[in-house]
Amino acid sequence: MDKRLLALALLGLVSLLAKAGPDPALTAQVVLHDSWVRALPPTQTSTAAYLTIANNGEVPVKVVAASASVAARVEIHTTREVDGLMRMEQLQDLQVLPGTDVDLAPGGTHLMLLELERMPGVGETVRLCLQLEPGGQLCTDAPVRKSSAGEGGHHHHHHTE
Repeated sequence: MDKRLLALALLGLVSLLAKAGPDPALTAQVVLHDSWVRALPPTQTSTAAYLTIANNGEVPVKVVAASASVAARVEIHTTREVDGLMRMEQLQDLQVLPGTDVDLAPGGTHLMLLELERMPGVGETVRLCLQLEPGGQLCTDAPVRKSSAGEGGHHHHHHTE
């Protein structure tokens, strides 16, 4: 077979697979809900996103990466007490055991949206996508708002690098 024809066939296959969407078994097993993104002043270059990840399946899944429509980079962070101060630390992944929900919430584990193109405004939505292991991607549209329901004020944290 001609190398150019083989390359075109492979390119077509990759394109077809990319458009196929998430694995149906994965979307039945893992559900994203209650997502939202914190609105901050337009001068800020980062913000946080929150959601609940429900694993309704029988095998663990791991969140290994994330992306957002308005951010160049997204990291998984958690808040820990270090020397009496609350500090954020980056996590390499996040495990979701079978039959459990993991809440990404203010003051705990969350997604940091970094290097924003612009700060999204209240009422807009941000497309959040999670890369899962053993494979697949799940996405949700997260509304932008100032705080979660029932949250009284703003929490300020310090990042550790």
